Amino acid sequence: MINEKERPKWPMQRLKGMYFAMHCWKCKKFELPQEEFEQTEYEKSCEPNIQKIIHRLDLKEMRFKDFNIIIKNSVFCKFEKRDFSNNCPICKKFGVPNHF
Repeated sequence: MINEKERPKWPMQRLKGMYFAMHCWKCKKFELPQEEFEQTEYEKSCEPNIQKIIHRLDLKEMRFKDFNIIIKNSVFCKFEKRDFSNNCPICKKFGVPNHF
């Protein structure tokens, strides 16, 4: 097992992308809006708040585990699992069948 000293540090913007890939896209706040050019709830509040945290940390890189803890414990990050049934607008848009 890798100990903490061996875990890699990542650039802050990369960490933001990693966090999104592992958590945000599953969240209800990322559901597509009714109108094509409307922002998602993620784009309105989550992404700017994550960016503010990155700016305040004033670091070039850090470990993902530490970044994950900071964001998950922030006031704005209240995870609500998205509906992956056939009611999901993203699934409907891409024609994903409801066979899960």
